[in-house]
Amino acid sequence: MGKRIYLWLFLLLCAAFVAWKLYTNKKQLASETQLSEVSRAFVPVEVVHPQLETLSNHLEADGIFLPAKEMFVISETAGHVLEVYKNKGDWVKEGDLIAKVDDEVLRIELEATQANLAKLHKDQERLTNLIEGDAAPKNKIEDVQLGILAAEAKEKGLKKQIANTSIKAPMTGTLGLRFIERGSVIGPGIQVAQITNLEKLFLMVKVTEHDVLYVRKGQSVSVVADVYPGVTIPGKVTNIGLRADNAFTYDIEIEVVNPDKTPLRAGMHAQASFTFNTNRKGLTLPRKAIAGSLQDAKVYIVNDSIAELHTVTLGGTFGEKVEIISGVRESDRVVVTGQLNLSDKARVQVVSAN
Repeated sequence: MGKRIYLWLFLLLCAAFVAWKLYTNKKQLASETQLSEVSRAFVPVEVVHPQLETLSNHLEADGIFLPAKEMFVISETAGHVLEVYKNKGDWVKEGDLIAKVDDEVLRIELEATQANLAKLHKDQERLTNLIEGDAAPKNKIEDVQLGILAAEAKEKGLKKQIANTSIKAPMTGTLGLRFIERGSVIGPGIQVAQITNLEKLFLMVKVTEHDVLYVRKGQSVSVVADVYPGVTIPGKVTNIGLRADNAFTYDIEIEVVNPDKTPLRAGMHAQASFTFNTNRKGLTLPRKAIAGSLQDAKVYIVNDSIAELHTVTLGGTFGEKVEIISGVRESDRVVVTGQLNLSDKARVQVVSAN
């Protein structure tokens, strides 16, 4: 019996010791965590200012192809669709019949108008004979002539309405979309189809306010599509944006002829290469200032000891420097070392600035 009491006492002492040790370790761990948080309240970083430098006479800009010609086919009439003659994916020429809308009521009204017009012409002929024989006053024929003019105008209007019931292609291209079927009911202003012509494409790219001054309308440009990395397509600048967007970049429109051997589609990505007669200027940053990949480039900008993550658009690469098309200004302080320890809105301490 006495041995059991001693055994229980020993076990209780062991349990108490373990509980005390766990409590001590937990308290120490909490103290170390708090000390770590205090020591890391400010992350030391080095910052640089973007530099406006003279770059080479070569500029590359990424963009997306858009169709040079694209148009919605809009209904100008109302009624039931009797027949649809073209399907999605069909090649149509300008003037080809796409669909036919019921025109029976309009044709009946046209026949009545033409019959009334024939009667008015006969009335005019009889009144003319009577007036020449002094059997009727001259003012009687004026009412008939006005009636003829009104009937002729109505006839023209009805013929135009009947012509509108034959919905035709307004341009040459591929019927990319079709929104009606046989038996559909449509009205004026309803979209019937969409025609896209990809014989020519526009590559839309953006350049900075510094670069846009060197671009000229009619300038030759080399274009390489992402889907054909080894194929160069000749292009020509057809339009230069007159107003900058919110990122202070300008739209450049480049026209290319869609090659038969390497066909392109709207929405594909490509890179345009410009060559200028003189060197140009642009903002640059050290390549190591870029957080993440060059395809999804971001930088940390320090404002009042807070590092804010900003998305930037990159231009060309020049050794250890990259051109910044948009996203930063010359006055910004950009983190160049210490990004691995940063997150958006982190508190930092600038230890070196250039």
